[in-house]
Amino acid sequence: MLTAPRSARTRLHDRRTRRCLAISLAVSAVLISSACGSSDAGGWTTVRVTKGTVARTVSATGTLQAITEQNLGFSKGGKLTALMVAVGQQVKAGQVLAKVDDFDAQSDLQEAKAKLSRQEAVLARLEDSNKTDAAEDDYDRAKDVLGATKDEADVLSSVNDDSLKQTQQQLDDDRDKLKKIQAVAKADQDKCNRSLTGGSHRYDGYGDNADVTTKNQKGLLLESPLDLHSPSCDRAERGKATIASYQRRIDSGKRSIQRLQRQQDIQDARQKVAVENARRDADAAGNAADGAASDHPHDLDEQQAIVEDAATDVRRAQHAVDNTVLIAPVSGKVASINGAVGEYIGSGGGSTALAPGSRTALPNTDSGVSSHGDSGDKSDRPGDGSFMTLKDVNSFSVVVPFEESDATLVQPNQRVNVTFDAVPGLSAPGTVASIAPTGTQIKDVNNYYATIVLNAVDPRLKGGQTAEAKVIVGGVSNVLVVPTAAIQRGGTNGVVQVMQPDGTTRRVQVQLGLVGDTTTQIVGGLTEGQQVAISQS
Repeated sequence: MLTAPRSARTRLHDRRTRRCLAISLAVSAVLISSACGSSDAGGWTTVRVTKGTVARTVSATGTLQAITEQNLGFSKGGKLTALMVAVGQQVKAGQVLAKVDDFDAQSDLQEAKAKLSRQEAVLARLEDSNKTDAAEDDYDRAKDVLGATKDEADVLSSVNDDSLKQTQQQLDDDRDKLKKIQAVAKADQDKCNRSLTGGSHRYDGYGDNADVTTKNQKGLLLESPLDLHSPSCDRAERGKATIASYQRRIDSGKRSIQRLQRQQDIQDARQKVAVENARRDADAAGNAADGAASDHPHDLDEQQAIVEDAATDVRRAQHAVDNTVLIAPVSGKVASINGAVGEYIGSGGGSTALAPGSRTALPNTDSGVSSHGDSGDKSDRPGDGSFMTLKDVNSFSVVVPFEESDATLVQPNQRVNVTFDAVPGLSAPGTVASIAPTGTQIKDVNNYYATIVLNAVDPRLKGGQTAEAKVIVGGVSNVLVVPTAAIQRGGTNGVVQVMQPDGTTRRVQVQLGLVGDTTTQIVGGLTEGQQVAISQS
């Protein structure tokens, strides 16, 4: 019988305690393997950035049980393409037993890898992008255009003002001259009017006017043949012509001023529009530059998350491919095989039981060949409907409950590391055999029981012992890794302390990949061989 599972709080405390111990052991192992770890007076321990494997696990605690029979099957149905064993054959743990068609699984894997490559390319472009610098350059150019437009507006306004002032000054000068000319012409006209001819006649003593007598202003008859025309009359006549000319110039000046004022108003309006357009463009470029500067880190974080999702899809697709191969989790003798090459293997019926020691179909119990007289169907065959059954198994299984958030990650055929409270230091490899499709309430928490089969037996193990199973649900190999304890995490980014040649440390921002239990993948920010520091405080 299974012992009652411990409370979730107790399991969590044990899990954290073991995890801390595992981290300490892993860090120590990295220090020893790097052969370059050191501790200085500043309270730092240094480790070298190396390439390695990052594994992500979920763990749960359960009870060890001895098993003598093991039912095997594929996690997903498919067409049986290869069968490497026969009924009655002795097999060893890790031996390949059978395969189903992996076309769909391989296609999904290639599609997932292509998606990952595309997303990694997008991330690389974002990391190498000069979008922020380009936005700043656009902003600088927009500000230059705005300044040049303002300068042009100021110059045009100054030129128009000068032209208007000159025209106005010329008009004022003409008006002043007109006043003076009018005054002189009036004086000449007055003199002309006081002359003998009154400015109307000219007596030269010759021709038709020889006998003409004229009167002066007092009405006296003038009979002298002298030249009676006054020079002031000539000046008065010339003054009239000059006055008319200046009046025309003044009228032209007034029209010029009106034309210049209209031209200036139009140019001022156009320059205001140009300045406002340039200011709008500069503001837009400034906003774009600010947005690019603030969005770039978030764009990187978002794309990094997309890459991690794509990497998870690759691992899931790879797991589906791996599950098309049935591997013996323990050593034993093949007791039954229910399926022939070419048939579709699934959770339901329709598979053929094979006779011991051959690939020949086992007859139905109602075929008349059986010594039993009662009729039956294929469910009467050995194996109770499972694809393959192993007998004479000398191993143990661990039945553990996983909380629902962890249970979604657990799948059959995943590798497991099992440790035991009663045997400190012993770590046995195992394989997930199956996981319950429905949950069980334990202390008001929904849990899913999983059966884990040990791949190796130790004489110190006994039924009923408490065991902790760590299921490897994800991992990457040949990547840059550092101990998780060396990283100050913040989402998909983190900060590490990099040792300098002079013994000081420098904070470096890094991009994180898969975060494992003891190590973390470094996507960017560090290079292989660098030394990172772990605080001992």
